[in-house]
Amino acid sequence: MGASVKCEDIAIVGGGLVGLCAGLALQHPDRKISIIESNSLSQSQKDTSCSSGLNTRSIALSYASIQIFKALDIWNDIKNLASPIRTIHISAKGRWGVCRLNATDYDLDALGYVIESQLLGLCLLEKVKQNKSIRLITNATFESAKFNTEEKIRLGFHTTESSDCLYTDLLLIADGAQSKARESMGIEHRTIDYAQSAIITNVCFDKPIKAAAYERFTDSGPLAMLPLGHNRYACVWTCKPEVALELIALDDTDFIQLLQQCFGFRLGFIEQVGERFSFPLQRTEAQSLTNKRCVVIGNAANALHPVAGQGFNLGLRDIASLQAVLEGREFSEPDELSKLLGGYEQLRQAEQRQVIRLGDGLVSLFSNDLPLLNHARSAALALLDILPALKSEVALSGMGLATGSNTMLRGRLR
Repeated sequence: MGASVKCEDIAIVGGGLVGLCAGLALQHPDRKISIIESNSLSQSQKDTSCSSGLNTRSIALSYASIQIFKALDIWNDIKNLASPIRTIHISAKGRWGVCRLNATDYDLDALGYVIESQLLGLCLLEKVKQNKSIRLITNATFESAKFNTEEKIRLGFHTTESSDCLYTDLLLIADGAQSKARESMGIEHRTIDYAQSAIITNVCFDKPIKAAAYERFTDSGPLAMLPLGHNRYACVWTCKPEVALELIALDDTDFIQLLQQCFGFRLGFIEQVGERFSFPLQRTEAQSLTNKRCVVIGNAANALHPVAGQGFNLGLRDIASLQAVLEGREFSEPDELSKLLGGYEQLRQAEQRQVIRLGDGLVSLFSNDLPLLNHARSAALALLDILPALKSEVALSGMGLATGSNTMLRGRLR
């Protein structure tokens, strides 16, 4: 066993994007925070050499997420690496209904931004390394978590050199949908299989439209095109699992031809396509968000269908709500902390259920070819485009502003 045992105010299992953001949001000169991450996180400049090419993964940031990054004093760094979304064009393949969302309608410069995941990770990692209140422990594999006393949780992990442990007043679990830490803390979850797969790739068009994003619903699932700058777009193509396997196996020419048929020619012809990745789509939902001094956040709490682009953004709003609840509070009294976290759980479940209903509703409505629904779907998009109140509700939901506010959603940490 390791020679040292450390005590922390907060320990975070998972040093991905959500875990790093949680550390930055909850840091305070009077708090000690440790982030436990199984990977090395030793990304170097050479790792980003393909960042202007076609073989990168991307993430969409909602307006609420932008406000959170402003609160963390990191938005200017991120903005320089991101591409704005100023218009969103929503359509259904083979149907007449269309809806358009414009940032100018809400007096905004952009509805959101798109950034390559690796570049966002590097920005967050650099910010964490600069913070003296946060200790980042990498190459550390989670082993166990349990209540040692009423005041502490014992967190066990091992590195390449030894096994170790630490004691913490508050444990945040951010290690993904298949979280081992969540299971260790006795928080059950359920998994909903959508019977769909997502194909992720980047493409180049010959007639790109600046700052325009597209959501196109097809009989097998949604197809999204998100601007990456210049003529590059991040593509998320949802389809049946057996179709995804066939598409992944195609050469570039045949794949481009089928993608073009599905998406259309709003951006002209597809000139190039990058590497393609496919994964099954499932929704993972924790049955509770807290257990005494333990909180699950991000995908460990809710892993969502990508149709509404809310997965990471919802995780950031988890963090913003948790920061608001814990701001200025001491962790020394276990009953008080449990009560605070109970209030946090009630607050977050309301929005999470709303986001889940929206995403699952879109999947159910648009991911089939039932004749009776075809005209209804077209009419729904057309009505959405001409009814300002309904259109604003959808836009605010997509921006992460539909269910209240807190300090971080107003761009301030404290």
